[in-house]
Amino acid sequence: MKSVAFTPNPGKMGFAELYRVAGSPFVGVVACGLKLFRILGPQRDGYGIRSLGDELERRDIDDLPEHVLEATEGYREKLERLGFIPCFAYSLETYGAQEGHAIPHRHKTGVAAANVLYTRCVRDDNETMATTFAFNTPLADDTYIVTSGLKKQMRKPPHVLIKNMPGKSPKEVFERHIDRLEKAGALPLNIKTDDELAKLVLTCENDDTEFNFERGVYVKMTRDDIELGKELQEEYQDEMSGRSRRRRRYEDDDEDEEEDDYEDEEYEDDDRPRRRR
Repeated sequence: MKSVAFTPNPGKMGFAELYRVAGSPFVGVVACGLKLFRILGPQRDGYGIRSLGDELERRDIDDLPEHVLEATEGYREKLERLGFIPCFAYSLETYGAQEGHAIPHRHKTGVAAANVLYTRCVRDDNETMATTFAFNTPLADDTYIVTSGLKKQMRKPPHVLIKNMPGKSPKEVFERHIDRLEKAGALPLNIKTDDELAKLVLTCENDDTEFNFERGVYVKMTRDDIELGKELQEEYQDEMSGRSRRRRRYEDDDEDEEEDDYEDEEYEDDDRPRRRR
C-alpha cells in the first residue's frame, strides 16, 4: 500500500461505532445527532496520520521518548513474564498535536505476537492518553485471531477475528487468546523471527487502513490540512521537549538536595571534621 496521509470522516461510521469512539456519552450523542442530519463530515483541523506504506521503519526500543517508555513499562514487563520477547519499535507519522508508538513482541514459542501501543492527543485543551496491548496470531486461511485488552472501538476488516477484553490483565487476555487458537477452524501459523513479526504488523496495519478507506471512514488529507498539521506537530514537539528538559532539571535538583541531606546526616554537629588551629 502506498503511504498516504489521511484523516477520519466520522460521518461514514455506523452510529454504534461513532458513539464508541466519541470519547464520552454526551459527545457521542451529539455526534450521532449530527450524523443523523448529515452535517458530520471529514475533520479538517490538521489532525491525521500517514499510513505505513510498503515497509515498516523499525527503531530501537530505547530510542522511543522517555515518557513512552515509562508509560509502557508495566505492560512490557508483564508480557516478558508471559514469555514474550520485545523485538523493536515503530512510530506513526502524525499531524496535529498527537503521537503514536508501538512495541511489537513475539512469544518465545512463536504461538503469538503481542503489541504494546501508546497514543496521546491534545486537542482544544483536552488531552487523551492511552496505553494498550493486544495479541495476534495469523491462521493458514488468511484470517487473524486478535485478542485485545482495549475496549471495542472502530470496526475491523472481516478477516480479523477480534475479541475485546477491556480491564483484563495481559495474563487473562493471553489465556483467552490461546483458548481461541485451540478452537480455531484453521491452523495457526508461528511467528519465529523479527522479519515475520514486522511483516505481520505491516500487513495488519495496511489492511485496516485500506478497509477504512474503502468504506469512506478515512479520507486523504488536503495539502492545506497537511501544512496545518505539520505546524501543530512542531508546536507539540516543542512543548514535549520543554517538558522533558524541565523534568530533567527537577530530577537534577532533587539529586542535589539528596546529596546535601546525606552530607548533613553523615556529619552531625560534634562529628563534623574541624580545621586544626
